[in-house]
Amino acid sequence: MNRLKDSSSAFLRESAEQEIDWYPWSDEAFQRAKQDDKPILVDVGAVWCHWCHVMDRETYSRRDIAELVNRHFVAIKVDRDEMPELDRKLQRAVSSITGESGWPLTVFMTPEGEVFFGGTFFPPEDSYGRVGMKRLLLEIVRLWSQDRERLKRSALSLADYAPSTSSPLDLEIVDTAFSSIVSTFDIEQGGLSGTMKFPHPLVDQFLTAYSFWIGDHVGIKLSIFTLKKMFQGGIFDQLGGGFHRYAVDREWNVPHFEKLLIDNAELLEDYFVNYLASGDPQLRDAVEMTSQFVLRDMWVGEGFASSLDADVDGKEGGFYTWDWDELLSNSGEWRSLIERTFTLVGEGALEGGVLRVRDDLGEIAKTLNMDVKTFLENLRKARERLRAYRDSTRRKPFRDDNLYTYPNCRMADSLLRSSVLTGKGREEGVRVASKLSRRVTRRLQGGGEGLLEDYSSALLLALRAYEVSGDLRFKDLALELGKEVLDFMTPSGFVEKRGSSEVPNMDTPNESPNSLALRGLLSLSLLDDQIKVPENVISSILGDYMQGPPFYAGSILSAGALLKGMAHIVVVDADEKASSLHRESLLLYHPFKVVELVKEENRDMVVPLIRSMINQGQGSRVFVCVGNTCSIPVREPEKIKLLLKSKLPQ
Repeated sequence: MNRLKDSSSAFLRESAEQEIDWYPWSDEAFQRAKQDDKPILVDVGAVWCHWCHVMDRETYSRRDIAELVNRHFVAIKVDRDEMPELDRKLQRAVSSITGESGWPLTVFMTPEGEVFFGGTFFPPEDSYGRVGMKRLLLEIVRLWSQDRERLKRSALSLADYAPSTSSPLDLEIVDTAFSSIVSTFDIEQGGLSGTMKFPHPLVDQFLTAYSFWIGDHVGIKLSIFTLKKMFQGGIFDQLGGGFHRYAVDREWNVPHFEKLLIDNAELLEDYFVNYLASGDPQLRDAVEMTSQFVLRDMWVGEGFASSLDADVDGKEGGFYTWDWDELLSNSGEWRSLIERTFTLVGEGALEGGVLRVRDDLGEIAKTLNMDVKTFLENLRKARERLRAYRDSTRRKPFRDDNLYTYPNCRMADSLLRSSVLTGKGREEGVRVASKLSRRVTRRLQGGGEGLLEDYSSALLLALRAYEVSGDLRFKDLALELGKEVLDFMTPSGFVEKRGSSEVPNMDTPNESPNSLALRGLLSLSLLDDQIKVPENVISSILGDYMQGPPFYAGSILSAGALLKGMAHIVVVDADEKASSLHRESLLLYHPFKVVELVKEENRDMVVPLIRSMINQGQGSRVFVCVGNTCSIPVREPEKIKLLLKSKLPQ
């Protein structure tokens, strides 16, 4: 019964307590299915997934359903955080058959491993407008017994995906993607149109990059509008900082309350990048609050926890929801400010309401006769008072302390980048980077061989650590990791893992492993001109982009930067002025830039393009190269921006 109890996955260990005889995904399970001539039921979920817990509690824990499963099926439990490569294949197969995808994912397979039916959440009995699991199980048992060939004819094998076409690497891709995103943009609430709202960090960054490239302010205005709407909505934890996974409405009001490390890593980067581009104080506030949340609630000494649950004591969002009287009575001297700034939403669907901002924070500041900066400073104090009360009086959500490499590297990368602005997170970011070596594993502390997402995010972190610190050991590490990532490259793109032919190239909306690999290698190519990604590989990665341009925004941004010019900024460290030049270089916006801090005695270590010029000038100085054009040396921080030729509004 308890085959899962010794798993390192919190989700699988939880499931071991049920009456269902769950197997892990293994040859043993499929051999058992063949031996007993039974179909396979696969449940894919995660410890942070609210509806996974609901389905475990309401469906799989029912004795009659457990008996049906044990008698007629071989049951397999999969943690998508442990096996994202398998999850991608299963999601694709089920979506092809029924149009559904997400978590929990319910999959029915033949003993030979082909998918013949599936869906997401199934209640025990018909309800929520959905067929009940009991009726579904009985029908599949009947078909397996009486009409098995019909099931097998409709089954899909778990084939690897690779792009079916290639797209010429030209600016038409960039223009088409921009037009597609604008056509689906929610002009009233921000983000992509839909009845539910997921953040799309790469879409935001692509829109801002497009404005930079063509000098049109439309893209950046849409991006900033979205970021402010999210920051003011319930999807953002208005007291503790950080973002919940997505909102169930188009206004960003009521979230699914789980907080994932990977989502917050990407959004921290998103807000930081767009703050550099716009100078908007609300975006800086989001950066400050999100980094504080991560360092306070997710740091576990040697890395970052993977997630925080949505539920507390079986109540969805119980840690985050409020009664208005409780909120105001604990606001102290900030009661008036809290009352003017916030409102509660979602009270009909939850036990309590979700805190969100009443209006644009800039508009609220005006009504209070304050400038935005002063208003945000006061609001931060008010938020901190209520956060301290909340944290001291409520049971906190379960935290998954597994130190997965991919989200840890992404968060350490974002914190190192934003630490130049906030002064927070550099130590933790460097500590994570220092754990990396040429062999990347699924967890920071070791384990199975890393996937493409692990190696690519490790490469990006090594590059960031070198950018921010100037420490040559991180440059050496980046070069080693770059060679490893190149080992994943095929003519069709970068494969999921060595020996596979699966090419994961779509943002989901988390940045795709192929986008991470492409971004990392293109960045590395600025430091070592022996590193190259052939044009035909990039064309293949983007081959199917027309099926949904917003879901290729990451790779399209890199392709656009390659066409429009990537920036390489070299700061020669010869005197005390180097520090300010380095900081200014890191805090200037460019869609795709790499900053190097090179000591005078190491100046021969840069690429030949810059090496031929670096002997010009004396003292600490900066060379700015965009594409194949390099500047004369400059010693004034304000001149660096001019050389980047930014056309964005300030």
